[in-house]
Amino acid sequence: MSKSVAWIDDNITSKELTEWQAFYEYVEPFGGKFFDIQFATLRKQNYGGDEKLSVNDFMLFDYSLQTAEQKEQQRIQDAKQQAQAQAAALKDFFKSKVNQQNNHN
Repeated sequence: MSKSVAWIDDNITSKELTEWQAFYEYVEPFGGKFFDIQFATLRKQNYGGDEKLSVNDFMLFDYSLQTAEQKEQQRIQDAKQQAQAQAAALKDFFKSKVNQQNNHN
């Protein structure tokens, strides 16, 4: 932002600062990995052809230091967590319906 911490503290609310941080992180990415993603996207577009290939196939550097086995274990763990969250949400939904029905009786 090219501003001092004191200037930011005096002139920007914490909400606005958080919004700017989110903007720079998710909307307007720049630097290192983000440049690599942008160039990989261009390489993929120039390559054309195989739709099965993803941008990751055109990255020059793997930012993940995990082995293939570790990546698969992480994928499985993420899928389990997602399933557990969905099951909990479904359980809460049915519990709320039962409570609503009990309140009407």
